[in-house]
Amino acid sequence: MKQQNVFFIDTLHIFVLFSFAVAQPLFGLLSRNAEFFVARHSEPVDVIFLILILCALLPALVVLIEVVAGLFGQHARKGVHSFMVAILLTVIALPVLNKILELPGAAILVGAAILGVTATITYVRFHAVRMFMTVLSLSLLIFPGLFLFNSPVSKVVFTGEDFSGIYTKVDATAPVIMIVFDEFPVTSLMDEHRQIDPIRYPNFAALARDAYWFSNATTVTESTLLSIPAILSGSYPDPYSIPTAAEHPHTLFTLLGGSYEIKEFESHTLICPETLSGDEKRYQTFVQRMYSMLLDLSAVYFHVALPPDLTAGLPVVTQTWKNFSSKAKASSTMNNVLDRARASYKDRAEIFAKFVESITISDKPTLYFLQIILPHVPWEHLPSGKVYSETGMQIPGLNIKKELWGENDWLVIQGYQRHLLQVGFVDKLVGDLLAKLKALNLYDQSLIVITADHGVNFWSNKSRRGVLKEDLMGILGVPLFIKAPNQHEGIISDRNVKTIDILPTIADMLDIRLPWPVDGHSALNHLLPEGIENVILIRKGVSEPIMFERNLATQYDTLERKLALFGSGAKADGLFKIGPYNNLVGHAVNEAGVENEADVVIELDRAKLYERVDPEGAFVPAQITGRIFNKVDTGDPLNLAVAVNGTIRAMTRTYPQEEDIHEWSAIVPETSFMAGKNDIEIFIVSLVTGKLCLSRTQSQSAVAFSLASGAQGRETIITSDGKSIPVISGALHGFLDRAGVSNDRVKFSGWAADVRNSELPGAIVIFVNEKFFYSGRTYTERPDVVKAYSDASLQRSGFAYALLLEDFKGINNPEVRVFALSKKGIASELHYPKGYKWGRKS
Repeated sequence: MKQQNVFFIDTLHIFVLFSFAVAQPLFGLLSRNAEFFVARHSEPVDVIFLILILCALLPALVVLIEVVAGLFGQHARKGVHSFMVAILLTVIALPVLNKILELPGAAILVGAAILGVTATITYVRFHAVRMFMTVLSLSLLIFPGLFLFNSPVSKVVFTGEDFSGIYTKVDATAPVIMIVFDEFPVTSLMDEHRQIDPIRYPNFAALARDAYWFSNATTVTESTLLSIPAILSGSYPDPYSIPTAAEHPHTLFTLLGGSYEIKEFESHTLICPETLSGDEKRYQTFVQRMYSMLLDLSAVYFHVALPPDLTAGLPVVTQTWKNFSSKAKASSTMNNVLDRARASYKDRAEIFAKFVESITISDKPTLYFLQIILPHVPWEHLPSGKVYSETGMQIPGLNIKKELWGENDWLVIQGYQRHLLQVGFVDKLVGDLLAKLKALNLYDQSLIVITADHGVNFWSNKSRRGVLKEDLMGILGVPLFIKAPNQHEGIISDRNVKTIDILPTIADMLDIRLPWPVDGHSALNHLLPEGIENVILIRKGVSEPIMFERNLATQYDTLERKLALFGSGAKADGLFKIGPYNNLVGHAVNEAGVENEADVVIELDRAKLYERVDPEGAFVPAQITGRIFNKVDTGDPLNLAVAVNGTIRAMTRTYPQEEDIHEWSAIVPETSFMAGKNDIEIFIVSLVTGKLCLSRTQSQSAVAFSLASGAQGRETIITSDGKSIPVISGALHGFLDRAGVSNDRVKFSGWAADVRNSELPGAIVIFVNEKFFYSGRTYTERPDVVKAYSDASLQRSGFAYALLLEDFKGINNPEVRVFALSKKGIASELHYPKGYKWGRKS
């Protein structure tokens, strides 16, 4: 009996320690970020089961290990128990030491282990310590209790209301189509007359000719997770609420749910009650949801528990609410995937296509709702829909984590250009929607609403997402088009309609009396006096009155800036004719005249992409980037002309990255390319005695590499210019985060750094089946690496390469190895993600 009591107490202590080491850190983090569950469409049972896993199942597995050890005797069980206690105490000490000590991760790990072992010895030797551990068993109830009942997570678990009782029966029969875009200022659509630009954005202009266009419509919050509830409910959002049906029971969904079929696509919210969501709502199974959740939480937990420099190879968990580990998954094979890769599309385009596809002729009136993160970053689409960029959230000049533009105005301008190009893609998608409605003869009878949650700013040294008092329309001004059923004549209204007025306006157009009070008013009720005060709910929960005057010219500074930079659609290729001396764009190089050769060396990124271009493919390498090595560096930026196949297609400007290296980037029209090999030339442009002068740059010869094995299996990388670079494991740090196939390309991304010398590597070299395949450089920002090693010089240690899938054709069972080469003549192979399928064959 005594041994049974000892075993019970030991078991209780394992549960307590596991609760402090694993459960509570995750409970605390998730309590502050309940959106984690909302974004992944978690159900109450998911949260309950997560609690059971963390508080019962996992510690029970540890106890089971002790039970198995007990089969070999009590001393064996006690030894295993002490070992488990030491591990759990070490894990508990890790984040504590990480917060109070500024030491390398290895030192913190050793320190935590010493504390863990010391505490374990104390635990084993002193009865009072074990008694105290027993008293702490109250945590087994307190931690999950607080998580479940005293945090925003309770709003996910306890839906609280039976929505079926509030569904309204209405007599309306008109189909309702509603789209909420993301990060979309209305000024992006405007021309110099403050009208919709009919040349750049013909489909928005066509809709405006048949609908109400509220040109001074404004959002009521700069936060997506607050804006969507405000739009759907017609009321100012509670800044402490989460975007779920339980928190927002009175919305467009419940207004029409009693009579309408609902087909909704929500990207970041769960406002439509599950009982109303139509067949197009594809929920994952319980097993799929839990697998995804636990996979993501494992990545989150390691970031919480481990020192930063020990997490640099883990998936990034700060840029989204889910799928943290998906980027680390490797494609299983390169063989027989060509057709599959060509058929794949970016998620956002696919989501919109599925939304349009869901629209059908039905005997029952239907509400079609879509919230989509377009034209939100990443900016990667040309107006045609083709993808031109693989850098994701890596945008030169923008600190995406702080949402702050830097001081280099040229980089901000280029970001603005990319945004407007993606708005062109959004216009194309709107055209697809309108075409589908007309093909089904649903356009006339439908009520169509298109708007956005908020805008975005493009000013140097300013917030990208914050409301600027000197330029309110950047964030506040959003597109708002509402076409009433059987409306055939467009009406432009400059009334300050707010996004909380959308629901009352829909109800007015459908002749529905709202059964609950709302803050907004129908935009068609002209008897109401129009105010000039607009309330903005700031993310921190502070409400702030903003004075909005519809005719105040300074509120359109962002429009004037856009027109000054890009003109309107009347300016041919205006989105590409930007930068210094942009009048050269479109002229042949021979026509412009080349005066001399500059003492400047150019290195073209991803040069291999231009050897075999498919203009009809899903990807076009329209973003041309590279580096400039100026032998006489004056510190001033250089003006560059980018020529494709003998014609100047873009102008750009260099910006410094390293002491003697400047980088540059330019986007050219996709019509610049021809099928097959394309010639890219870069020229320095200067003004000499009032005349433009072009100077040809020198192309840096591509260095080839070979991989050789020496005595005792030691490897050496030999360059085409005769240098021998020894491969030394661990000399350089780095990790291949992702290797996969998409859109006719094989994509590799990761990071590498010469941490010991605080330097970026000189090159990243890829070998396929021991043969040289590709070399590139690091160029994307990796703040996680900077944080991990407390070294700002490693900021641009990331890389992202998209290689032609055709180059892998015919290669059976490829072995792909990636090396980082230091500037000091040493190489190291990178670490690979778990499950990497292209590793060395045994």
